[in-house]
Amino acid sequence: MNIFLYHPVAVLIRRFILRSAIVLCCYSANALADESAEVQALKLKVEVLRMRVKELEAIKTPKLSTKKARGSRWDSLSVGLSKSEVASILGKPGKIDKWKTGEAWYFPNPRGGEVDFDTNGKVTGWLEP
Repeated sequence: MNIFLYHPVAVLIRRFILRSAIVLCCYSANALADESAEVQALKLKVEVLRMRVKELEAIKTPKLSTKKARGSRWDSLSVGLSKSEVASILGKPGKIDKWKTGEAWYFPNPRGGEVDFDTNGKVTGWLEP
């Protein structure tokens, strides 16, 4: 039998090690519980954001009106007209905006009427003044 096994200092060291191990285990369990709660909160936030994205994607963007007006030059417009045909009907636009997807002509300015063209230069829709 080892004489140092029951030595008072050895007993104190064993108790210290045992208590330290217990404290570390309890602390680790609390830390894991806190992290688990945080992960759950983040998962909930992600799900809420996913639902919001679905809502926003479901919203339809308003289409430009293609109905014909009565008794004005705008009644001669139709989808598929070329730029030169529109210019002969409505005249020269006051402003032109160009994008990768086409362009918009404004008559006489952005607060007036608008004619939208695709990349091929054909009318896709319009807004009357």
